[in-house]
Amino acid sequence: MSKIKVNEIEKASGSGITVPTGTSFTITDGLAASSLPTVTVAKGGTNLTSFTAGDLLYATGSTTLAKLAKGTASQTLKMNSGASAPEWATVTTPTGTETLLQTQTVSSSVASVTFVHGTGGVVIDGTYDVYKLLIHDYHSSAAEVQRVQVLVGGSPQSGGHYGYSCQNRNNSNTVSTSTDSGTDTSWRLQARNFTNTSTRNAFSITYFSTKAPRWTSCMSSSGGWNGNDEISNEQMAGIWKQTSAINGFKIFLGSGTIEKGKFSLYGITG
Repeated sequence: MSKIKVNEIEKASGSGITVPTGTSFTITDGLAASSLPTVTVAKGGTNLTSFTAGDLLYATGSTTLAKLAKGTASQTLKMNSGASAPEWATVTTPTGTETLLQTQTVSSSVASVTFVHGTGGVVIDGTYDVYKLLIHDYHSSAAEVQRVQVLVGGSPQSGGHYGYSCQNRNNSNTVSTSTDSGTDTSWRLQARNFTNTSTRNAFSITYFSTKAPRWTSCMSSSGGWNGNDEISNEQMAGIWKQTSAINGFKIFLGSGTIEKGKFSLYGITG
């Protein structure tokens, strides 16, 4: 093996120095990155010299690449109107869309079930126009109605109640009503007590409107076994005047405990 010691290699003629095909040229040290040329796309490079965190590369031609800067939080990537390049877009929730915010499953005795803004995915801050609560496979320790209170700062409110009206129709086609004069500290979600022993279920759909926090309306439809061992179909409506912004709901019983049930809160837009 021969060795040539030189300080500089200079081309004899032409535009450069050529290493013949089949011959390797190895540099073991001393070649600075600043001395390297920018590698073109056609040669397997990007033809770009710098990036910002979050940049995405996309092709603008057969041998050209471009950078797309990162988008903002929750944006999604889509094609532009000309279908020629990607771009970031803010997702708009369609009107009438339901979003599951939180599901709570009760499998042992609890005094109440609460949904509070900022806890477990619950959002109660004006983002949604209406809230829907689904309750099913529900059992309680005693024959008692479900009740609901609004929360302000995480605490149940007992003042400013403007009352409710309930109606029950049983399997004998007997109708009974229950109306609050405005002095109760909570809404009733049924007109009559639900027995709900371990062999009986109940189903409830409740709608809360909190778009204007000072007036909160509630509508509920429930079905199950009532305290007289009859199939019960319950309808309820109520309204609550609250001077502070509401940030949650509390579901509980007048007496006794919730033994079992699945509680799912949805937010509805538009």
